[in-house]
Amino acid sequence: MVKFDELVQEFMLREKVALHAPRWRFGNHPDYAQANIPLAVEGSPRLLRGRAVLTAHRLRKPPKYGFAILFRGERVFALDVNPGHWHTNLLNRQRVGGTHWQAWPDMEAMPDQRDQAYNLWLHEFFRRANVVSRFPVRSPPQGVQLHLWRKK
Repeated sequence: MVKFDELVQEFMLREKVALHAPRWRFGNHPDYAQANIPLAVEGSPRLLRGRAVLTAHRLRKPPKYGFAILFRGERVFALDVNPGHWHTNLLNRQRVGGTHWQAWPDMEAMPDQRDQAYNLWLHEFFRRANVVSRFPVRSPPQGVQLHLWRKK
């Protein structure tokens, strides 16, 4: 029987193809938009399927983005751009507060100090995750912060 870690390793090493174009949707929280992209390893003797999940905060400056690869319900590869919270690595107890990458099996945060536009982060994420898409991925929708003014 093949171990889960071996399946994850094979899935991440193989080229993954996007099965359809993503659409941005609003979830339970109106400040966030999310897009899902089903992924498959073509010609694989095992059922190697997963999905890419893209998230974006519609209002936050600097922009907050999340990119993740899920395999059999587990987050196995991720990029968090300008996250709102610190990440504490379990192995070395290092705290990472800015943009960082995470990879299976330990999911330790690896800082990335670059400041890039959304499409450059997406391209880098797809390149590192070995994802190929013939479908365009639009930038996430942006919102407008409404300010409530009090009369004096």
